[in-house]
Amino acid sequence: MNYDPAGVRPSSTLHLPFTLLALAIAVFLGAQITSVNRSGKTMRWQLANLDQQAGNIQEAQKRLASLIQQREDLVKQSAQVQQQYTALFNEVLDLAKDDEDAKAVVQKWGIQKQAPASGSAEPASEAKTTP
Repeated sequence: MNYDPAGVRPSSTLHLPFTLLALAIAVFLGAQITSVNRSGKTMRWQLANLDQQAGNIQEAQKRLASLIQQREDLVKQSAQVQQQYTALFNEVLDLAKDDEDAKAVVQKWGIQKQAPASGSAEPASEAKTTP
């Protein structure tokens, strides 16, 4: 065996740096594995939340569709009431030509026929009240 003048064997001086290097690599790899495990847990949590949110959105869409269906009846009723009022106002305007009482009502409430808006599909015969 070869000994150096200081009395330390050359092979023992090489083992320490390699041991420290191997230990550092092991710690680094352990940290990487831990990081990957945490990332996996986070991704699984995000996927679970995504599934829950997708289910919530589907339920909300169903509720929205049912609310729209419920409101359609109200919209139809309001359109019918509007048509009835329009017909009533048109009758009052026609009566105002000959009847003084109808003329007084038309003047008091400012009932007049609405001019059609440009590009509108409303007929010119619809009446409008202006307070």
